[in-house]
Amino acid sequence: MQALTPRFHASAIALAAALMLAACGGAQHPMKAVLDFHVQQGVKIVLAVGDLVENGTPEEYALWREVADQYKDKLTILPVMGNHEPKGTDQDWHDAVESFIPADAEHMLGARNKNYALVRDNVLLINISYGWFERSYDFVEAMVNKHAAKVDHIILQTHNSFAGSRYGLVRENIIDGSISIVNDVLFRDAYDKYRNLLAAHDVIYVSGHEHHYSRSLIRDNTERPFMQIISGNAAYKGYETRFSEHERIQDYLMMKVQNESTGLVDVNASVFEVTGPKIDYRSYFISHSVFANTDPLQELENPSWTLMDRFVRTNDRCAKTVYPSSVPSDVQRFGVYDPSYRTSTCVSAGGSRARLLDGVNHTFNRHDSRTRTMGATPGYSFANSNLEMESMMYRYIFQRHQSYSPNLNNSQRARVVNVGAPDEEVEVRGTTIDLKKQVLLNWQAKGNATLSDELIISGINGQDGTYIDPYGAVLDITTVTGLPGSYGNGTELGKAPVVLPAHATKGWALADDKVGDSYVVEFVAPAGRNAANSVIARYDTTTKAWVPLAGASCVSAQAYQTGYLTALPADVDAACGNTTVVGFNAATNAFWARLNRDDRVAIVAR
Repeated sequence: MQALTPRFHASAIALAAALMLAACGGAQHPMKAVLDFHVQQGVKIVLAVGDLVENGTPEEYALWREVADQYKDKLTILPVMGNHEPKGTDQDWHDAVESFIPADAEHMLGARNKNYALVRDNVLLINISYGWFERSYDFVEAMVNKHAAKVDHIILQTHNSFAGSRYGLVRENIIDGSISIVNDVLFRDAYDKYRNLLAAHDVIYVSGHEHHYSRSLIRDNTERPFMQIISGNAAYKGYETRFSEHERIQDYLMMKVQNESTGLVDVNASVFEVTGPKIDYRSYFISHSVFANTDPLQELENPSWTLMDRFVRTNDRCAKTVYPSSVPSDVQRFGVYDPSYRTSTCVSAGGSRARLLDGVNHTFNRHDSRTRTMGATPGYSFANSNLEMESMMYRYIFQRHQSYSPNLNNSQRARVVNVGAPDEEVEVRGTTIDLKKQVLLNWQAKGNATLSDELIISGINGQDGTYIDPYGAVLDITTVTGLPGSYGNGTELGKAPVVLPAHATKGWALADDKVGDSYVVEFVAPAGRNAANSVIARYDTTTKAWVPLAGASCVSAQAYQTGYLTALPADVDAACGNTTVVGFNAATNAFWARLNRDDRVAIVAR
């Protein structure tokens, strides 16, 4: 792992978009709420991920500008086209957005103001409009190759998701693709190249289009992931969950939908706070009942934003995808389907060593998708029959359930129905999906107050046992059985209700003091250090000081044993408390600590 030097103190980049609806002229209320929030958060750059207007008319662009112009002296707004802007003329697009795009942006030849890149401090921002991603591989690769060595982070924004719950380039351009559509052919040819490029350079791919929020990991053929974030819903509508997780290439880490049929929709605001090689990401929402500019502001008058998703990552890190404990026990032994937080040793650029020893993912979110159908058109689509289309689904997006490669979401994720009849088609069954977690062991170089590099643990307590149907209506994960076939072992059983830990509230809010599953971290003390002259400590953000996790009399001299995940070692007095428990293993010269939330720890002098 390479040590990187911070290039600037702090900056913030936000995902935001406002969809203008023809029926009401423009979704100005949620757009203004999002931009006000970004200003309050100290955001400097806003990624407008497309669908700024509905029909691309000058009048609609004027409504968008009416709001956006109020923030030009506070924010840099970087717009790309969605699928609605091409309904109008290119010139109206240029007239509306050209003054927002910085003068030093590098534009793709033939696509000025549509596809462009720029560097801000230590972040490369690549911006690709709808319908162009398929044709832009050479430009994206050239920008990555030109700038990657000079930046710590790369964020690519476009409109359509790579692998989406409702849309997505993989499903639309390949599975449902046509030999007569140039973009479909070009994307199929560039598909693996894109996955390799984005994974190799740790790119964060952000998009809109789906009118809900999700975060997932998309993998290349060597299982290297890149992160996809779908955010930017500032419209008067919300879409339901259709296809959801593409198990062949994708792991979902967060999903929140709110369809207008529930009487509410969500507005999302997602923020990257960049500090040198570290990204502190937070995503917020407001559920509101405002459906037109003529409606009262209601929940948007004095917005109360709820934090629902977060992670911290540095460029010096180790990662593990942790599966939920709902995975059937006989499946957990197969390869990656591991619900344990236990990791391999992670070594920092400065030589510090840590790992997670224990803990199980008992606190996770769940959602349902709805049944959808598709069909092949011989001579037109890539698939010449419905059976071939089904096969393509298992080649590109879904996992065919086998005893050695189970599908945790459904026993028959896709199947041909009404075989031989005029209405034969491919059915993607509605199913119940449990989210995974990406647990990150992040390193920061040690400061004057620490003896070791700093370890930031992220991803433990980002979920709280929520369960929603395809439209966002609340279900109870502790009582409701999942949809048929979703159990995860190939049968037609549904996922079983979950016994949640006491700390789980089945809500969305992630407060700073929110706790999660208990887990154990092991942190090797630097040479010459032990329990007598050093201690494992937590960084207190309020006092901005390192605070020992336990007093000297409360540090066990026992090596860690599995029972200590819930009980105290015999040499620790009950008065020390049973939440955070600390020990020191002299044989390995390592501290171990039982924790129950994302944390920032280091070894400091006693």
